[in-house]
Amino acid sequence: MIADGAPGPRPKRWRYAVWLAAVVLFLLNFLRLGIDLFSIALTAIVVALGFAIDHVETYSRRPLKNFLRVVLASFALALVLIVMPVMMGAGLWIGLILWTALSGAALVWCVYYERTELL
Repeated sequence: MIADGAPGPRPKRWRYAVWLAAVVLFLLNFLRLGIDLFSIALTAIVVALGFAIDHVETYSRRPLKNFLRVVLASFALALVLIVMPVMMGAGLWIGLILWTALSGAALVWCVYYERTELL
């Protein structure tokens, strides 16, 4: 919530460098492996996650910011621990147990942190 007359949040220059590096890496990946539906979907998910992280870091404030960070980290962990092994043909249960434990621990830490730290 920005007060009237106050300048909006300024984008940091390093964010532009991160987006440029991501574009270059995606283009190199497409040139090396070719374009298929899976790579396009994965690229779209990673780009959407990047925009969500940028939006949370730029426009949200504590305590909501920390809870949104936990949600985004949990989503990224789900991609790595559940979706990726299932796509490779591995079992689901170990990744699901790890994802549940890590996401639950992050949520408990976030609740504890927000209750004890001053704004």
